[in-house]
Amino acid sequence: MQKSIVIQKVSEPVRLVERPIPDPGDNLLLLQVTATSLNPVDQKTRDVGLFFKEAPQVLAHDIAGRVIKLGPKQKASQFNVGDVVFAHANFVPGAVIDDCGGLQQYAIVDSRYAAKIDEAGLTDTEAATIPVCAIAAFIALFHSSGFGLPIPDGTSQSTQGCTRSQAILIVGGGSNCGRFAVQLARMCGFDRIIATASTERFAELQELGATHVIDRHASRDEIVRQIRAITGDELVFALDTMNLGPEQDTGLAALSNSKRGCLITLNPVSESEPEPTFIGEKRAGYDRRLTIGLSALYPEVSGVFWKRISAWVQAGQVRPLKFKVMEGLDAAKVNQLLDGYSNGHGQKVVIRP
Repeated sequence: MQKSIVIQKVSEPVRLVERPIPDPGDNLLLLQVTATSLNPVDQKTRDVGLFFKEAPQVLAHDIAGRVIKLGPKQKASQFNVGDVVFAHANFVPGAVIDDCGGLQQYAIVDSRYAAKIDEAGLTDTEAATIPVCAIAAFIALFHSSGFGLPIPDGTSQSTQGCTRSQAILIVGGGSNCGRFAVQLARMCGFDRIIATASTERFAELQELGATHVIDRHASRDEIVRQIRAITGDELVFALDTMNLGPEQDTGLAALSNSKRGCLITLNPVSESEPEPTFIGEKRAGYDRRLTIGLSALYPEVSGVFWKRISAWVQAGQVRPLKFKVMEGLDAAKVNQLLDGYSNGHGQKVVIRP
C-alpha cells in the first residue's frame, strides 16, 4: 500500500488516503515518485471538475522518479530499472486514472512521454517543473490545433523561414506556460517576441528571449497600442496562456486587420462575441482556437518533445521554472497551495512525496 492525495468529490478539499501500489501494463513504467508539482489545472480539477474522471482521482501531472518496474511489450528500450526520469503523467492508456497522478509514492507513466533526468543535467525537483507547462506551450506552437509551426530540430537555435522577420504575442508571458512559450518562440526564430506580464517579470522574460515586455496591468487599449507600435498591422500569431472570457479579446485586437491572424488560447474560447469597436475590422477574418496540453492526445507531436527535451535543456534553450519545495504528502498544505491558484497568488511548488 502507499499514501496518496486524492479528490473524493469535486468542490471538496483533497484528502490523504491509502491505496494499492499499481502494476504497469504494456509500454508503461512504474515510478517511485521523488518529486511532483502542482499547476492551476489541479485547482480547477478539485474545484470545478476540469479533467476529472472518477473518484478517487490523484492530482499532479508533473512527475519525476526512479523506474521501479517495466511493463511488458516495451516498444522502446531506452529505459531500465533504476533510471531516474521526468514525465507527463496523465491519461495513460490501459492504466487506472488514479494510478497516474504524482501526489502519491508510486505512479504509472507512459514510456513515450518520459525522458531521462541525467541526460538533461537537471535535479529531479527542477525536472518536475517542466512537463505540464512546457508541453502546453509546445502543442500550442507546433500542433495543427495550434499554430502548426515547424518543430525546431537539433540543439542549435533555429531560424525557420516561416517565422523569420515575424512577430508573436504571448499574453500572460509571466505565467508558467508563458515562460516556456517565450523560450520556444525564441527557438523558432521569431525576431519579435512580445510578452505581457507584471513588471517584476520583465527582466526574467527578457533573459528567456522576449524582445518586448508590456505591463499586463495597463489598460487593454494601452496594451494594444503598444503592441501595434511594435508590429504595425502585421501580427498574425497570438497566444493567450491565461485569460478567460472577454479578456481574450486583447489578443484578438492585436492581430492584423488586413491579414488573417490566429489567436490560440490555453483556456476555453470565449463564447461571447468580441466588441468590433475594440478588436478592429479584421477584414481578412481571424481564427481562434483552444489547444489542450496533454501529451497523450497528440503523440505524433508530443513524442518529438520527449525525444528532444533533454538536449534542449542541456543546450540552455529550455530552462526549468523557479520553485519552492514542500516535503511530504500533507493534504492540508496541498489544499492551501491549490487555494493560492484560485485567488491568483499561486506559485510553483515541488512536492517530495
